[in-house]
Formats: sequence, structure tokens, C-alpha cells
Amino acid sequence: MNLDLRNKLVLVSGASGLIGTCLIKLLLAEGAKVRALVRNPSKTKYLRNPGIEIKVIDFADPATFKNTVQDCQIVFHFAGVLNEFKPYAYYQQVNVVGTKALAEMAIEKGVERFIHTSTVWVYGLQSAGLIDETSPRVKSGNFYTDSKVEGEETIHHLVKYKNLPAIIVLPSQAYGPDDPSWTLRPLELINSGRMILVNGGQGLIQPIYIDDLAAGILLAAKAGKIGQSYILCGQQSISIREYFSLLANLVGKKRLPSIPAWLAFIMARSAEYWAGLTQSKPVFTRQEIQATLARTIYKGDKARAELGFVPKTDLTTGMAKIKQWLESGNR
Repeated sequence: MNLDLRNKLVLVSGASGLIGTCLIKLLLAEGAKVRALVRNPSKTKYLRNPGIEIKVIDFADPATFKNTVQDCQIVFHFAGVLNEFKPYAYYQQVNVVGTKALAEMAIEKGVERFIHTSTVWVYGLQSAGLIDETSPRVKSGNFYTDSKVEGEETIHHLVKYKNLPAIIVLPSQAYGPDDPSWTLRPLELINSGRMILVNGGQGLIQPIYIDDLAAGILLAAKAGKIGQSYILCGQQSISIREYFSLLANLVGKKRLPSIPAWLAFIMARSAEYWAGLTQSKPVFTRQEIQATLARTIYKGDKARAELGFVPKTDLTTGMAKIKQWLESGNR
């Protein structure tokens, strides 16, 4: 089924985040109307548009979004907790219980599609080798990734037993202007001289430019099969050292020191402990270290074959766009 979005009311949770804002631009271009769910109303500067209705909600409290699905035909679910110093129960409440509540509302209202955004990290933060959609999900002892595994299980259960018309997308590492995780945060550490590679930066990532990711998610909604999952990844695998070196070149930095993993984990644990005491953000976390050690290559064959998804932006072009954005002063 190829979904026509013209004049349809589309719900986007996590709308003020990077993926949400990029997708909303595509939805408006398709002629859709958007109901944007946000947790922090101060982060809606990109959502000021006559075609966008903004609702403030908190996924830790499903009662706050009780009627948000009313009259919507499509739901894109991006909202979630990623890297906050809170107990696992909070991650479960947002990423599992909140997801289930929204999905059950979607079933009740008879939506045509429910697009759930997961992450390739559900395959494990210490995975290696080739990974595709048939690979087992693995809990890593990390609050974010483990709760995303449970969130996926919840969606599959609702598809099977309650006919939720869901499609799951699993993005790899998204980068680009305004991206906090794989662009702005590394650039900040590089500029301040605090970027330290672990084990020489030998881990592999498969970065995808944010515009390509948003386009792939839209394709999943239009052409994806209900109950199916799609890995959306860049075409090129690259080592952590190579990727951060490309970012370093953008700001004229050359040296990226390295330390062994055992020492990095000790330092990260200390940084997290201090951050917990001072209510501040640690320089880096154990989760971030784990994410840079995996040597995994993700296969995008299924998305290519069933969705027609082929990323358009190679790393050279993506970095050039980031450089242009940095020099424009529009941050």
C-alpha cells in the first residue's frame, strides 16, 4: 500500500527532536497537517507553522496525552528518554509504558499506520559482524537500549494480538546540523580538547545523514509492510577514529588521543557518579564508550528492496553540509 498523506492529520511524538523536526518538514511538503507532541514547549522554534498544532505532553505520564490521537490517521512515534540519569523504572515508563499507551490509543482511533522508531542498538552494544532485521535483539545492561528492546516487544505484541498497523524503523547513527549526539557533542569535546578515543577508535559506525533518515522513515510509512522492521543506515561503515577525524578537520583540530577501554570505563563511571552528585552532565558515559567499541556492519538490503530507500548523502557531502552550517552562524 502506498500511503497518500495529502490533507491527513499526522501525529508526531518527540516532534521537537532532530528526527521529528526533519520529518515534519517532509510531511508539510506532502500536504499533511501535523499535530506535534512535545515535552518542552521552549523547544518549538522549528514548529511555528500554520500547518502544525502543538501539544505539550509528558510520556512519563500517559494521562497527559489522553486525547492526542483524536482525528489522526497516521502516527510517527519518536518520543523517548535517551541519556538521563534516572532509574530504569523511568526509562520503562517512558519507552515502554508510554509507547504502549500511545499505541493502544492509535488502535482505538483506527489509525492507518503507526510508525515506531527504535534503534540499531537493540542488536546489542557489543555486537559484531553483519546485522540485519532477522538478527536477535540483545539486552546490553544499558537503560536506554534495554527499554527500547522492551518497547519493540510491546509493539510486536500489539500487532499480533490487537491488529496495531505498526511498522518499526531502526536508525543507525544519525548526524548532521543540530544533531546533539553524533555531531554537536563530539565537536564540543574536540574543540575543548576533551575528545579521547577508546582503543584507538577501532569500533565501527554506519552514520546516516539526518535528511536521508527522515526520508527513509517517510518511505517506511508509505510503502512498509505492517508488522515488519526496517534498518535505516548509511551506506558506508567507518571507524570511530575516521569519523571523529572528519569532524575534527571541520574545526581545524588534528590530534585525537586514545586510552584503553578499561581505563575509559573507570573514568566514565567516575564522571557519571560526579554528575549524579552535582546534577550536571558527565564528559562521557559508559553507554557512549560501549557505542564506540562495537564492530558491527548493518545491512540495509530490506529497506532498499521493500521501500526503495537508498541514502543520497555520502560522508564527504554530509561533512561539507555541516561545515557550511557551522560557518553560517545559524546554530
